[in-house]
Amino acid sequence: MEREQTQEYIAVHGDFNVLSSAVYNGGFTRAKTILNAHVSEDFTGDAFVFFDSLAEEKGFKSAELVGMMTAVPMHNARVMENGEVTAIITAGIGKKTAESRSTVNIILLINKNLARSAMANVLIVATEAKAAAFFDLDVRYETGELATGDATDSVVVACYGHEKEKEELFAGKATELGKKIYELVRRGVKDALVSYTCWKIDRPILERLAERGITIEEMVSTALELYVPVEGDPKDERELKRRVEEIIRKECADVNVALLLATALHAEEQEIQTGRAGEAGGADAACIVADELIGIDIAEYIGGKKALFNFFYYDTRKPGILGRLGVFMDDAIGGLIAGCMTKLLG
Repeated sequence: MEREQTQEYIAVHGDFNVLSSAVYNGGFTRAKTILNAHVSEDFTGDAFVFFDSLAEEKGFKSAELVGMMTAVPMHNARVMENGEVTAIITAGIGKKTAESRSTVNIILLINKNLARSAMANVLIVATEAKAAAFFDLDVRYETGELATGDATDSVVVACYGHEKEKEELFAGKATELGKKIYELVRRGVKDALVSYTCWKIDRPILERLAERGITIEEMVSTALELYVPVEGDPKDERELKRRVEEIIRKECADVNVALLLATALHAEEQEIQTGRAGEAGGADAACIVADELIGIDIAEYIGGKKALFNFFYYDTRKPGILGRLGVFMDDAIGGLIAGCMTKLLG
């Protein structure tokens, strides 16, 4: 087995049994070359024409070529090895995640004689590991739903060597090989996403909110929508906006505020939106007060007892962004705004 890497592609040459979801010669096949090719982000051409042309240009035999494509530059690929398994991974997920504009390609080279059933196990394990990596990094669609993959993702399982040995029939997570593959892919996808799109695990709460469409600009605008100036307040609107943004950023950098906001996110996305809270959660029934409690906690933590009155002021009127947020997030963001406005203006 030999690996070749250029700016145009990563190619693995050898003699492989392949089971894959690749766009070119996918399914079960015998291959001499496995290719992950770079294309532009706005590529709209015919994949088969593209690979036929590339094979002719580079001297690959098209019938013995398995190909997939990505807009991720080849230098961002992650190559990881553990014993008999080599994983080659490219991953690119935009911060405004859309199912049609994201690609994760995974090549698994396995120095074992796996039966087709075991190769199918590996496809499942790799897909589960990819989804787990997305969860680790909190990669979500703008709706708040957890991102698990994309229609353009591809997984290639390629076995080589040991063909005279007895076939291994299983390679699920209960096997040592399956565990090894799961760990490699989970770590590799995370590393690839951090490398290309900076999906860091510990990115600030304001960044995570912005990924869901809750921007600091809208929070500032919402905060000032109910603002009634009194003597001594800033007269310059731009200066007031600057000060409100500054205090929101400062308070969100506090780990306790960040964790309370993250708690509201979790309750919204993992409990309310998934239906785990039942019909009462979906209807924001009066019996559910946990959302108000989180909002009050955030407001009072930042602005003291006076902030409680501001919280109810914003919560009952629902100005700006608060009017479109869900069961927990309207109260959490309302509490953040109320606390910051109280601390800033007294």
